[in-house]
This record gives sequence, C-alpha cells and structure tokens, in this order.
Amino acid sequence: MQRDYGVLLMSQFTLYGFLKGNKPDFHVAMPPQKTKPFYEFLVEKFRKAYKPDAIKDGVFGAMMKVSLVNDGPVTMQLDSSQPSKRVSPTLVISVID
Repeated sequence: MQRDYGVLLMSQFTLYGFLKGNKPDFHVAMPPQKTKPFYEFLVEKFRKAYKPDAIKDGVFGAMMKVSLVNDGPVTMQLDSSQPSKRVSPTLVISVID
C-alpha cells in the first residue's frame, strides 16, 4: 500500500448465506473449526505482505459492535448486480463533494 494506511480484518460468516423465506440461513457456511485456521492464515498473509503493526483483526467468533467514521470523499459498499438467493457483495462507490 502506497499511502501508509492501516487494515482492519474481521471474520464475517453472514456473507455466506441463503434467504429462506424472509430470513437468512447460514447452515451451509463453513464450520468454525475450519474457518478459524483459514482466517488466521489470511491475517498472517496480510502481516507478511504489509507492515505487521498496520494490520488489525477482530476477535474471531465474538459478538461485536462496529462503528465506522469515513475520513474521505469516497465510500465503497459491496453488493450484487445478479439476483440470487445467496447473500453476496457488489461494489457501489459514492463520492461526496
């Protein structure tokens, strides 16, 4: 990264879900016994590829309240342009003057 930014990595199982009626269903999500080592591997890859002190991660599997303050003119939101029962991300960019 060229701008000396920090990176926050957080596990998020709810990205892999299906809508069952009007409620999300996460039964097909990877189980925590497999997910935690995968997540820890990803965090280590980031730390080796960038400055270790700049990489922060959440507590795996914990209930967390997260707040965000956008410090800049661009907000990105992931969402999908394809209709699907799967909850999946796409990219929306908002520029604030």
